[in-house]
Amino acid sequence: MGDLKLPGVGSGFPIQSFVDATVAGERAPKEKMFARRANDISVQLSSYGTLKGVLEEFKNSLKTLGDEEAFEKRSTSFSNSGFATATADKNAVAGSYTLVVKQLAEAHKVSTGSLDAEKKYGSGTLTLGVGDESFSVSIDKEKSTLAEMAEAINNAEDNKGVRATVVTDDTGSRLVFFSDKTGTEHQISVSATGNADGDNGATLDVLGATTEVQAAKDAQVTIDGALITSQSNEIENAIQGVTLDLKKVNDTSVDSEKPETKLTIGYDKDTVETNLQEFVKSFNTVMATINQLTSYDPETERAGPLNGDGTARNLTSQIRRMLSEPIEGASAPVKSLTDLGITTKKDGKIELDDELLKKQIDENFSKIGQLFASEEGVSKKLDDMLESFVGKEGILTQRDTSLNEQMKKLNKEQADFALYIEKYEERVYKQFSGMDIMVAQLNQQLNSVVAAFDSMPDFSGGKQ
Repeated sequence: MGDLKLPGVGSGFPIQSFVDATVAGERAPKEKMFARRANDISVQLSSYGTLKGVLEEFKNSLKTLGDEEAFEKRSTSFSNSGFATATADKNAVAGSYTLVVKQLAEAHKVSTGSLDAEKKYGSGTLTLGVGDESFSVSIDKEKSTLAEMAEAINNAEDNKGVRATVVTDDTGSRLVFFSDKTGTEHQISVSATGNADGDNGATLDVLGATTEVQAAKDAQVTIDGALITSQSNEIENAIQGVTLDLKKVNDTSVDSEKPETKLTIGYDKDTVETNLQEFVKSFNTVMATINQLTSYDPETERAGPLNGDGTARNLTSQIRRMLSEPIEGASAPVKSLTDLGITTKKDGKIELDDELLKKQIDENFSKIGQLFASEEGVSKKLDDMLESFVGKEGILTQRDTSLNEQMKKLNKEQADFALYIEKYEERVYKQFSGMDIMVAQLNQQLNSVVAAFDSMPDFSGGKQ
């Protein structure tokens, strides 16, 4: 209360202490109830939040196994590294191929003679050809140094694939032109028409006199003895589904110390094995969380926050059923997780027989893909089930929403009760104050009666 509160003036009683005790007696049971309900809701929110979190992580782990491409990836390896790299898509057929890199593709490069890099060579036109195409660049007299002309060429809007740069050595500077693509189909040519209006009569014509610095070459590689020629060092589908990137010549006829290399294409079994191990680990995290939340210790008589919770029981039951049942569309000998060496323990967790898993991956790789990634596979069924719990309309999502609404309602009840207590305290204080006034009045009356008795005459004729 904001009003000044004083002890009873009529009775001398500690009115504020009486008020505080009365209000506390009214407040305490309700506040205990509010605290208990708030704690219950908070514990449930935390518990369901923890459960939802591990389920979402488990759901994400299924994506790597639910994608058919996970079982269609191919691995590539070379018996001798450094000569080429390779990537393979799902169309590549497992097998081995002998590669000999006979020649790398190179870009054509030509150069002017030694020139003065600071001199302006005047206005005119440069015509540059690359393969069957050409383009022209107009050179301004005031922007006709070697570096300025290189910039004009490189920035030309219709540039067909010629780049230019200035190279400086002990004898002077040269303007070097090169194709931005390798191969013999991209040879370049340079011609110049100048107006002889450069420094000291210099002319642009000198740029037309070029010499070859590097010949254009096609890549050459033999695959099991068959010669493949390519404009680029990147060669696609010379082997079905495989892209080769040639790095270094290993032609034994040129250098006997550079041996041929064998390319081996296989299934990406290591990644799938790792993904299956992560699946087991993630699943066991889910079960450990459920076990903790639903636990009961008979010795201490302490129960987990979700002990006896129907949602947790339902979830556990569905997961166990899905792990044990055969999968429609799967093929023998991999028709269930048990066939992969995944079995359930007493506590609901699963364990993995690594030897059996490796055996099935080696012998029945594509059938593992059917087990997990088919339309009715393990990943799809588990994902659908988990979505019913953690999705937008899922059971746990709705439970979260309900609990949050309960907490909002409880907060409002607490706020309303705080207002009630404030009014209640005012009423109680008024009641005790009224009592105090009444006692004061009674005291006055008593004092008056006593005074009256004191003033009465005694029997002897005097005053008492």
